[in-house]
Amino acid sequence: MVRFDHGQSLVVTKAPLRVSFAGGGTDIDYFYKKYEGAFISSTINKYVYVTVKKHEDIFNEKYRLNYAESEICNSIGSIRNEIVKECIKLIKLPYPLYISTISDVPSSSGLGSSSSFTVALLLALHTLRGDKVNAAQIVEEAVYIEVSKLRKPIGKQDQLAAAYGGLNFYQINKNGEVNIKPLAASKSNIVKIFDNSFLLWTGISRHSENILSDQKLNRLKNIENLNFLKRQALDLYDLFRSNLDINKLASFLNEGWVKKKKLTSKMTSKKIDLLYESLIKEGAKGGKVCGAGGGGFILMLTDKKKKKLIKNKFKSFKFLDIQYEPSGAEIILNAK
Repeated sequence: MVRFDHGQSLVVTKAPLRVSFAGGGTDIDYFYKKYEGAFISSTINKYVYVTVKKHEDIFNEKYRLNYAESEICNSIGSIRNEIVKECIKLIKLPYPLYISTISDVPSSSGLGSSSSFTVALLLALHTLRGDKVNAAQIVEEAVYIEVSKLRKPIGKQDQLAAAYGGLNFYQINKNGEVNIKPLAASKSNIVKIFDNSFLLWTGISRHSENILSDQKLNRLKNIENLNFLKRQALDLYDLFRSNLDINKLASFLNEGWVKKKKLTSKMTSKKIDLLYESLIKEGAKGGKVCGAGGGGFILMLTDKKKKKLIKNKFKSFKFLDIQYEPSGAEIILNAK
């Protein structure tokens, strides 16, 4: 990332959202510290945008925040948004701040928006201060804030995707070190994946922390299922490096979703199961509920020609067409 001189007064950043294909759950420390983790995800052309500006003294407030809510306060301790609070505490800036964020999708949607926000905010604050930072540092700080400070029952997958971007195979060693292997060398595979996939909004927003906390309580009996998801990631790594067969990928996603539902009873619901079954009946080949489950988006694979037919059949639902995003978090505006 580029270094800017001290004296920046306005910075705008963006960080991409992601969809995961295999290995979800193996990026959480209680698993990878014993068994090592492995997962595959890709960033998409949907983003979280963050604006950070030096706030003028004339406003008589130290912090003005705009996100789903608005906050005006004069001390870090009085900030209600925990991510903003911890990021400001970590990246110490000696002047008042205006912080605003917007997202291409609703929060709690299963696309990693919370971590994308954390990554984009850290990048913006560092840039405003004139720091030179890279993706590895941003990931380390984002994980520190979300996992160590805020005690969220999450892993490293979302922060890694948001910071680095692209379609990657990630391996986490028992000591927490991450090995990243890019999988986007084959442009034809990228085209196949995104031409033959779509996201369907279930209309259900859920707090992933509740689902993941319940999953953590069941971690001892979930080891077998998590190891299955890890093996899937290893197998998919080979599949992605060959001439990708969409039917095989759909089958992998389907098998992974069946196992993932066993991690916690909160992973799915009758409504979600019926919707998933209806999509399969109408020609979708396979898929999964994104993220921690319980709602948000369903990622489905189908023939390109059938996407339009499925959309017409499910007119009461909202669809999100997605494309591949090769880049991670980046600065899109900086000004003095």
